[in-house]
Amino acid sequence: IGFDDNQVIWLYNHFTDIKIAPTSVTVDDVLAYFGGEESHREKNGKVLRVFFFDQDKFVTCYLVDENKDLVQHAEYVFKGNLIRKDYFSYTRYCSEYFAPKDNVAVLYQRTFYNEDGTPVYDILMNQGKEEVYHFKDKIFYGKQAFVRAFMKSLNLNKSDLVILDRETGIGQVVFEEAQTAHLAVVVHAEHYSENATNEDYILWNNYYDYQFTNADKVDFFIVSTDRQNEVLQEQFAKYTQHQPKIVTIPVGSIDSLTDSSQGRKPFSLITASRLAKEKHIDWLVKAVIEA
Repeated sequence: IGFDDNQVIWLYNHFTDIKIAPTSVTVDDVLAYFGGEESHREKNGKVLRVFFFDQDKFVTCYLVDENKDLVQHAEYVFKGNLIRKDYFSYTRYCSEYFAPKDNVAVLYQRTFYNEDGTPVYDILMNQGKEEVYHFKDKIFYGKQAFVRAFMKSLNLNKSDLVILDRETGIGQVVFEEAQTAHLAVVVHAEHYSENATNEDYILWNNYYDYQFTNADKVDFFIVSTDRQNEVLQEQFAKYTQHQPKIVTIPVGSIDSLTDSSQGRKPFSLITASRLAKEKHIDWLVKAVIEA
């Protein structure tokens, strides 16, 4: 989408010194993390499985491309049980640890590393409860506390713009910490329930209820079409005390069509959208037919 790797901040790598980069780790590099005498290999497309003589174990490497020796992540299996996954860029940046429970591999810990391989922090999964983020000098209980520490470390000011897309589990923290900057909220399709809305009450989509309720803390909302912009403005005026700024920014568009040297297939259509009800692909098809 036009960003260079050095312009991207990933929440989980932010607390380490590892940079965003494509993988350059080879199969031999991966095997160095897992000792043993190799017996044979089996390959199926981008999946390479390496077996060993000395014990009942194997390593599965998931390659970037079936014609390249570069590994995105690897799984380590011992006596039929998945015990660890490693993830790579130009070095190993994360490990996941598993334990068998009811014949299923259950994730119980993630570890993130520095470039030199030293662990920076662990995430203890706690099975259905809040995750614990354990650093050498501090502990964060729950993802919200972790995200808050991340947001604070950015030292935001009024020259910064925070764009929130889906607030699930982090909305309140982002709203609170983004007040030192400017805050925008992305609104996708189906932002309210039409069937549960009447003259006196509107049921917002649960993904947007918090943002709409606290619209006075938002500098502007972003929608995809002018029609949704109009509808949302009317709904804010009718059902709330808020009159927020709403801007229309299409998800994607092209300035002009490029002619094909082979000619175009008539009466054809392609969409990259998920085939979900709220995407209204039927409307898209009808619109193309009308056009």
